[in-house]
Order: sequence, then C-alpha cells, then structure tokens
Amino acid sequence: MFLVLIETSGNQNFIFATNKLKENIGASELTYRVGTQWLSEIIGNITNNSELQKWQDGDSFRKTLLEVKDNPPIENDDSEVEIINAVSGKALLITKKEDTAKDIITQINLKCLQQAPSIDVCGVYVKFDWHNPIQNAVKEVYEKLDEAKSQLLSPQFRFLKLPIIVDCNTSGLPASHLETNPENDKIPLSAGSFAKRNNADDSLQRMNQLIQESSLKFPSNTNDLEKSFTPEWLGIVHADGNGLGQIFLNFYKYANNNRDYIDKLRRFSLALDLCTQNAFQEAIKVFEDDGKRKIKKNKIKKVLPVIPLVLGGDDLTVVCDGKKALEFTQKFLLAFEKETARDNLQDVGNIIKEISEKALQSEGLSACAGIAIVKPHFPFSVGYDLAESLLKSAKTVKNNVQDEANNTVSCSALDFHIVYDSSGVNLKLIRDRLQLRDNTKLYKRPFVITPLNQLDQATELSKQWASFYHWDKFVDKVNLLTKNKQNAQESDKDKDYLPPTQSNALRSAIFVSKEEADARFKLIYQRYKDITKELAESDKSLFQIMPINATKNTSNNVYITSFLDALDAVDFV
Repeated sequence: MFLVLIETSGNQNFIFATNKLKENIGASELTYRVGTQWLSEIIGNITNNSELQKWQDGDSFRKTLLEVKDNPPIENDDSEVEIINAVSGKALLITKKEDTAKDIITQINLKCLQQAPSIDVCGVYVKFDWHNPIQNAVKEVYEKLDEAKSQLLSPQFRFLKLPIIVDCNTSGLPASHLETNPENDKIPLSAGSFAKRNNADDSLQRMNQLIQESSLKFPSNTNDLEKSFTPEWLGIVHADGNGLGQIFLNFYKYANNNRDYIDKLRRFSLALDLCTQNAFQEAIKVFEDDGKRKIKKNKIKKVLPVIPLVLGGDDLTVVCDGKKALEFTQKFLLAFEKETARDNLQDVGNIIKEISEKALQSEGLSACAGIAIVKPHFPFSVGYDLAESLLKSAKTVKNNVQDEANNTVSCSALDFHIVYDSSGVNLKLIRDRLQLRDNTKLYKRPFVITPLNQLDQATELSKQWASFYHWDKFVDKVNLLTKNKQNAQESDKDKDYLPPTQSNALRSAIFVSKEEADARFKLIYQRYKDITKELAESDKSLFQIMPINATKNTSNNVYITSFLDALDAVDFV
C-alpha cells in the first residue's frame, strides 16, 4: 500500500501578501479547494465514485468521508483509495497501487497550475506494509515532503519576465489579464492575482452557507462590505488552537491499531473543523445589532460587518468592525472551548473530548488569538503581520499555566493592539517602549480568557498568575473608564467618575515613573474614591508586583499596570 500526502505551503504568504482584501479572500478559497473539492473530484473520477465526484459543500463532504460505503476502508477488496483526512490545503490518503498515488498527485498539481497558478503545492507518497504500525509511514511521508519542498523552486519562477511584460498592479509579477476598476481604469493583473480575485465571491458564498438557516448573512462581496458599512476601525483577528501539533505527533498513542488510528484521526480532524465553525457561528452574534437590513426576494436578512478569510481546522482569520473585535474574539475562544468539550458533535460524537483527555488531561481544547485594530485604509498585510505577532504573544500564556508536573494546562488567551500611530507596528518595539528602566511594565497584555474555575489542574501559583492576568478583571477596569466617559458631560456627578483630564494626567505620569504615577494617584484618591479604589492594582497604587513565573518563586519585583491597556480599550470593550 502507499501513503500519500498532499499539502500546500507558504499559505500565509499566498493569502495575505497583498493589501487587496478581495485577493486575500479568493486566495483563502483556492487553498481550501486544494484539499477538499479538487481532491474529492479527482479521486471520484479515478475511482468512479459518484459521491466524491459531485461536490456540494463542506458538510456533505464530511458526511461522505465518514460513510463507509462512500469512503471504504482500504482493506476491502473493492477499495482503491481511502481518504484519511482532507481539509483546507492538506490531504492524507492511502492507495493500493503506486500508479494511483502518482496519478492523484499529478492531477492535483495540474489542477492547481490551471486554477491557482501561484499556489505552492507538493505531493509525495511512501510504500508501507499494512501489518506494520502506520505511524511509521506517517513520519516517513512527512520527512519525504520536507525533502521534496526543499528541492522545489518557488512558484514565482513560473512567472518569468522575458520577454518584458507589464507588471501586475498588486503582486509585481508579469501581468496576463486586464481588469476594469470602478473608475474604468484598466488594471494589469498576473495570472495568480486574477485567479484570487475571480474566486473571492465564491468564498463569501461558501461562508454564507454556514448561516443559511438564520436571518444573518455576510456581505456578498467586498464592494458590498464597503458600501454597507463605514467602520471607524477595522479588526483583524487571527486565532489558532493550542497543543494540536503535539496531539497529531503523538496520535498513535491514542489508537489500538492501524484501522483505529485512521478512523480516529479522520473523525478528530473533521471534528476540529466543525468546532471552529460552530464557535464562529456563536461569536458572530455580537454583530447582530450592527447588521444592516437587506430585503431580497421578500426575505429580510441582516448583513453583518464581518468577513471570514480563513475558517477551517483550528484556524480563524476574520476582518470585522474594530469596535466589536475584542468581544467577538473573547466569545469565539470561549465557544471553541465549549464545542471541543462536547459529547455530541454532529457526525463525530465526542472524539475531541476523548483525545484531549488522554493527551492534555483536559475535557476540551483551547485556543489563542491576536487582534490588530487598525484604520480602514491601513495596509492589510501589515495589520495581519501584527495580528500574527500578537497571536504568538498570547501563546506565551502556556508557559505560566502549568500543573504540578510542569505540563501545560489547557488555557485560552488573547492579545491586542490598537494602531493609533502607524509609524511603527513592530510588536517588540511597541512593547519595549512600554517598559521603564526601573523594572516597570506599562502593559499587562496578553490576557487569560479561560474561566478560572476551569483551571483546577493548575498549581496554586499558576492560578494566581491566571487570576492576575484574567480578562474579566481587565474588563471591569475598562467598564469603569467607559462609565466615566459616558458621564463626562454630567457636571453634577463630578465625584462619580474620573474626568478625562485626570485620566490624561495619570497617563502622562505613568510614562515618567512608577513613583510619579503613584504620587499623582494618591492626590486624587480620596476625591474619587469610588472609582480610584477599583482602578487601583494594589493599595492606593496603579501598580502591582507581577508574578514572573507561575511555577517558581522569585525575589525579582517587576511592577505592572493595566491602566494604559484599559484606557486604550475604552472604545473597544
């Protein structure tokens, strides 16, 4: 038998390299089709399997993969190909014949060259004995994929510039198409950019199928988004599951034999995709009040100010109204935890709960997210890079929430940044500017999202750390300042809120030193006691000693404040 692995690489660069949102959306759709629709149709034609040939949607494809008669076990005499796993940009399958493996890889590469010329896809296969553990073949095929990728030229070498050709307006590659923009100008586009733009509307229509039973819908295209909404801020949200790499690496430990391994891996991968979709559907409800009513064929729908770019596996990337980006992300992370802990997921049961209990000693999975909040005309690719850096920052939480054996306790977190000054958006430089020489940090991000009562396995020090950095406590402080802003015009309540002048004075003092800020805070403490008492991190101070490492005691005192974080988030929580 032959184990076949097909995978796209450089996905982030392929999807997010351009500032054109329409191309980002279309590129995401093309990546999705590689491991799902195109693969399904190719295998269906090779095996004469009508269920795989007639592509309908993701839900139907999931049911087909789980149905034995449509995706028969490779041990069966009449089975030529068995799809183990097929998701956006990736597929793992078994064939009985080497020629079949070669044919599938050849056809998927040809399809990509025709339909997505600038995508980077690679396929490899290895021969293995069914009577030996399949995990050895899985390891070997991934090693072979890495080797093959190292020998391949970049997709950009497909677009040589001799003879001299006009450059594409967005990618810089040689143009092959002309597109007319709203101003009737002719815009030169490369084959890759043209393919991305050509598939953008299909991507949005596919996403709309997720909520077709509700009264909600996403914009039908990017122009619709711009016409329907004029947001002051845009949120770029990038989320990713925790611990999945380790789970897949050790997946053989949770199976009894090859058949059990294949069935569980398939169900787990499909369940992960389903959980992300369900969590997204729950989280977008925060936008309902902001939706624009639209009547079509006597049906009233609310168009939501959100466009999903990537939604599959454990990955989520969306562009949305920046004012609701933080709330949306928090709701998504909590819903993701809840969905992965369910016993009754549609078609796949409790497979994620079963595996996570064995792998992580947790009922479900967790995820982290980075949110970059930018102005509408801010370069999208730069905003995405910032969101990705914020995601990496959020994932550092795992280093501080651990059990007695120093194992990571499943815990969701988020980090965010609001770009008021576009002169520098490097996260490290931003955070370095918020650290004073005297062991004082002027930010508290990232924040823990998982409810504290779900961290029972963590050590006491870890629980203290999580409590110190918890989102709920941060939101309480933001709400205090939000109330202050709402009451700022009511002069008869001058002691019930902290006037903006006082907030700004505290902000200025914080950048001088901890001592200057605390002195300023004490001057106003009694006058605004109902507010200042709640704003204080410790006794009559905006600062508190930070637990540097939740697993170790330390004598180093680093002071930290969330006051600037709260001021930044006043209009966004």
